[in-house]
Amino acid sequence: MQKNFIFSDTETTGLREKDFIQIIQSASILTDESFERIDAQNIESRPLPWVVPQPGAYLIHKKISSLDSNISHYQMMKDIYDTWEKWSDDKQSIFITYNGHQFDEELYRRQFYWNLLPPYITNTNGNGRSDLYFLILLVSYLYPDFIKFNMNNYDLPILKLDQILPKIGIDVSDAHDALTDCEFMVHLIKYIYSEHSDLVEDFFLQATKTSFIKMLSTRNYFGYVQRGPRYRFIYPLTFICQNPESPNKAIFLDLSYPIEDILELEYHELISYIEKPNAESPFKVLAINKSQAVADGEKFDFKFDLTQDELVTRAKKIKENFEFKERIVAACSDIDKPFYPAKDFIEQQVYEGFPSPEDSRLFQEFHKSEDFETKHNIAIRIKDDRYREFAKRILYLHFPDRVDSKIEKNVSELIHKRFNEEGPWPDAAKAYQELISKMETAEGSQKKILEKLQNFFASSNN
Repeated sequence: MQKNFIFSDTETTGLREKDFIQIIQSASILTDESFERIDAQNIESRPLPWVVPQPGAYLIHKKISSLDSNISHYQMMKDIYDTWEKWSDDKQSIFITYNGHQFDEELYRRQFYWNLLPPYITNTNGNGRSDLYFLILLVSYLYPDFIKFNMNNYDLPILKLDQILPKIGIDVSDAHDALTDCEFMVHLIKYIYSEHSDLVEDFFLQATKTSFIKMLSTRNYFGYVQRGPRYRFIYPLTFICQNPESPNKAIFLDLSYPIEDILELEYHELISYIEKPNAESPFKVLAINKSQAVADGEKFDFKFDLTQDELVTRAKKIKENFEFKERIVAACSDIDKPFYPAKDFIEQQVYEGFPSPEDSRLFQEFHKSEDFETKHNIAIRIKDDRYREFAKRILYLHFPDRVDSKIEKNVSELIHKRFNEEGPWPDAAKAYQELISKMETAEGSQKKILEKLQNFFASSNN
């Protein structure tokens, strides 16, 4: 099946609080299977009036133009969604980020949700998603001389994009612009593909859960690279099964453990090890709805102490032991399910239930409508409290002179709370103190950025 690749990146109002910071620039590049550009999108929006901008973020990306943008956050997110939907209409698309599964992807999901748009466009309707960070993690271990990585204080490769690109001859003076960072990703994947196409193609099999499971089920064993700032561990893993209680996770066995000892484990031991797959456990539990630093252990040399024949023999003993697999499936079912308390604020509740079919139909009507009366009448018919509140916020942004006093009061209270009270959102007082402190020594372009932010803070508190 032919496919497209969609590389995307964001710049944001902050760096940490994913539920409350905002995308202010989003860029995407559409390429064909050879990573040749077909189309691109680059769009900014002004910050929402209840979002606290953080000086550190703006000094990095310098996107003060967004403070004066005439494009609203709703308009930007809708344009992103419509563009991605058009690009993936007739071909499967793989959405590519760099270290984005933990950040950019989560922001897109949340902010599609805030704007009554389906949040899972990157991994539904045949689409898939890949995080290039994990491919680079594999490259840095399998081919350490292919890119001359800078090393950290623990003699491990530094995998930041702006430190890798100069090593392959790419100027990164324009880093921290979303479109430029997308271009960096395209350069990087082309560079790796030119020498290690087999690894790239193997990696992209993880892009959808269906193809990931098929790959896991048809290979004997894999190398898995687990990495932190101070450590890197390499494991020989064989796939046992999907977790029946959590289908987005898969159970693997570490083949470095003696197989006979594993097969003789008591049932309560299996439960304990799978429930807490830490360093002492012979099992690993990996998410299969996102990228992992795993690759075929027979195709790629992970330099294991055991020979390939020994690992294949051990893997087959596990795969052919159907009774052991049944015990693993049963153990998964007997593990207590974790309890996740409900989130307090609607911005945080993206994973707390889908909208009803009727509400979803109303969202489509809301997006198509241009006039206040129609949008307002649709908004008040939305049954889900979360989405009804988001719709009213959109009405306030686009029709501030038409909304009723209750909507105006609710938004005014929201702005006041986010800028004057403590909560899980960025601390406005600390952000403003940081701004004033940095202004004492700032010069040139940095001073202009901070002055613009100071004006934004002033207007937000009026």
